[in-house]
Amino acid sequence: MGMTVFPEWVQSQKLVSELAERLSSTFNEASARAILAVKLQAPTPERRQELASKANEGLLSTEEFAEYETYAQLRGLLAILQSKARVYLKPLMRHDDRSA
Repeated sequence: MGMTVFPEWVQSQKLVSELAERLSSTFNEASARAILAVKLQAPTPERRQELASKANEGLLSTEEFAEYETYAQLRGLLAILQSKARVYLKPLMRHDDRSA
């Protein structure tokens, strides 16, 4: 069974990407390192598994779908920001290696 892509989801993904781009343009070394240290604590791994299983079976309630979608979007935003932070820090890390 294929996944249906809803226009709202596509629009929200565009907003997440735009936000990540704007935020990453303000990086300095401290902020990039802080972004790399961020870990999402909620929902718990057990709750994520429960939601994922129910999503795969098409059994999410409206509230569970909102919870699952919110977490997925936040995780996506954080992944983008952390990737951009690593790219930002890479030249700085090479410079540190040469000066050691």
